[in-house]
Amino acid sequence: MNDPELITEHGKSVQATRYAPYFLSVINNRLSWGASQVYLKLFDIGLNEWRILSALRNEPGIQALRVGEMVGMNKSVVSRSTRRLEDMGHVVSRLDRARRLLWLTPSGADLHDKIIAIALRREAALLDGFSQDELNTMFTLLERMRANLGKVDAVDHDLTGR
Repeated sequence: MNDPELITEHGKSVQATRYAPYFLSVINNRLSWGASQVYLKLFDIGLNEWRILSALRNEPGIQALRVGEMVGMNKSVVSRSTRRLEDMGHVVSRLDRARRLLWLTPSGADLHDKIIAIALRREAALLDGFSQDELNTMFTLLERMRANLGKVDAVDHDLTGR
């Protein structure tokens, strides 16, 4: 069996320190993994369930599809996580004109309020040392990136036809 030829020269590639998706991915992965570990240990729920609690605290009585839009999760994950929260007694669903609407129960609202304190404490640690002007600029830039996601979707569509 012949060994394949090895490429030993540097070629054109992403330079992590100047590639926005790298930073966004590393930060998101570390924050998400850490949050999930903390919430699982303290409350027996993961990050997906926390995101649903948060969405329902912000917009009580919404459909699962809207939850997915708010937190950027696909409908199967929202469905599975919502079912788990219902089984735990933190969320209830009610039919309204053939629409399944979701609500927090008192235990779900209480759980949300316990976790939000932790989430805000973690955010404060992440943003430590930033001035208010820097934070304003950062959030403005992040919102612009979020708004550009449709353009990224268009590039993906051009490349894949989907």
